[in-house]
Amino acid sequence: MQSRVRVALLILIGAATLCSAAAQQHQTDHSNNSDRFGPEVTAFLELIRQEEVELDYQIKHDEISRREYVRSRNRIAILRQAVLSKARETGEDRVPELHVVVASEVDQIVDGGTRALKGVKPGTIIEGKWRYLGSVTRGEVFYTLERLTEK
Repeated sequence: MQSRVRVALLILIGAATLCSAAAQQHQTDHSNNSDRFGPEVTAFLELIRQEEVELDYQIKHDEISRREYVRSRNRIAILRQAVLSKARETGEDRVPELHVVVASEVDQIVDGGTRALKGVKPGTIIEGKWRYLGSVTRGEVFYTLERLTEK
C-alpha cells in the first residue's frame, strides 16, 4: 500500500514539475514575442488578449450567440495579424487605425460597399480615406482597411 502511495506521489510531483516547466516556457515565449515590439504594439497585443478573454466570458455565460463569438474571434485574429505584419514590415512601434469588416459592413465605411472593392489590389487608396489591405476568408470574407491620417 505504501508503495502505491509513493508511486502516486512521484507521479503528482512529476506532473507538477512538467506543468511548471511548460508554464515557464510559455511565459518566456510570450515575453520574447512582446520584446520584439515597442510599448504601443505590446499594449495593443494585451488589449486584444483582454478582448478574447471577454469574448470567452460572454459565450460561456450565453451573452452572445455562437455565430457572434466566431465572427468576433476571427475579426480579432485578423486584426492582430494585420497589426503585427504592419509592425514587422515598417519596423515602427505604431498601431494604425484598422477596420476589419464583413461584406455587409463594408458599405458603412466605403461608398459602394463590396462593389467598390472588386478588382482592387492590396495597397490601393480608396476615396482618399482608406488603404485596402486585403481580404481573408474565415468562414466568411473579412476585408481589412486602414484609415489614412493626414501627416
